[in-house]
Amino acid sequence: MFLRKIKVIQTQNQQNLTNYLNLRMNRKQSDGSILKALEYPFILLVLMWVVFLADYIFPIDLYKFGILPRNQSGLWGILFSPLIHSTSSFSHIINNSPPFLILSWTLFYFYKKIAWQILGISWIVGGLFVWIAARSSFHIGMSGVIYSLAFFLFFSGVFRKEIKLMAISLFVAFLYGSMIWGIFPTKVDISFEGHFFGALVGSLLAYYYQKDGATFKKKVYEWEKEEALEKEMLAKGYKKIVDPETGFTVHYESIEEQ
Repeated sequence: MFLRKIKVIQTQNQQNLTNYLNLRMNRKQSDGSILKALEYPFILLVLMWVVFLADYIFPIDLYKFGILPRNQSGLWGILFSPLIHSTSSFSHIINNSPPFLILSWTLFYFYKKIAWQILGISWIVGGLFVWIAARSSFHIGMSGVIYSLAFFLFFSGVFRKEIKLMAISLFVAFLYGSMIWGIFPTKVDISFEGHFFGALVGSLLAYYYQKDGATFKKKVYEWEKEEALEKEMLAKGYKKIVDPETGFTVHYESIEEQ
């Protein structure tokens, strides 16, 4: 019995060391994944600025490659319009740059398994809706994608009912809650249709993917792990040994050894 107690203590020490090493490794992986999640959003942001500066320095009227609703040539805009911004001033691209970088980084960090699907669908389907139903004018800019990402991140946390993901929802609402007014036709020179359809696509994606792709898994509490372990050990024919003073499980013994 004394030898079994020593074995139990050794096993516990080994487990504690393993948990410590795993914690250190997870922290290093987390630091790396933060930068990794920023990689693609940053590349897209740089590409967006390269396109803008090329159009600004060498006026080539790239707005003509935007979405022109119900016009066959305007279909190309579904692919190109998010990268094109107004060159009349820097305000359009400056206003779109921080929210795109922050929201896309949040998407790639917290939903990395489905990040490209969400971004791609937001880009293509949102643009297709604009081509079908928007006003007959050139629609350009990343704002439609931004609205889709914002609404996806917000409603995804709500639909999943996970504490960490709901915290992200509150974070998005705090930073960009005022974006809701952008889906209404308040200004003639702003594509509220792009905003509206982006928000619609993002909300639908949040509902459709509510069980897929989150980096965070549902938290399993220690008592749940202990209950699962107890059921497993009892099913294998082991007997639970309980400390008579504390009532806590000390270890499990094979019934055949007794």
